[in-house]
Amino acid sequence: MRRKGLELGSALASVIILCITFLFSTLVLAETFPILKYAPGIPRRLIPTQPFEGLSQGVSRFLWENRALDVTTQAFVIVVAIICCLALLKPEEAEGT
Repeated sequence: MRRKGLELGSALASVIILCITFLFSTLVLAETFPILKYAPGIPRRLIPTQPFEGLSQGVSRFLWENRALDVTTQAFVIVVAIICCLALLKPEEAEGT
């Protein structure tokens, strides 16, 4: 009985997610989005093509010299995400056992 309830809940959740996705997609397609309509003082090119007096070179150098730190951090985040997903998928244990 419990398994049937879980299957029904999963199917219901899937239908709700599909309905919400459909609703938001129709709203996005139906309404126009005024790009920069309310910000007339902002220039069209938000990212300058010229570097910020060596700032971009310094940031680039730091990232490339400390690439191991970046990759290690990304690996840690991926492992934590996997562990969290596995914790969510763990079957519940009965209290009597």
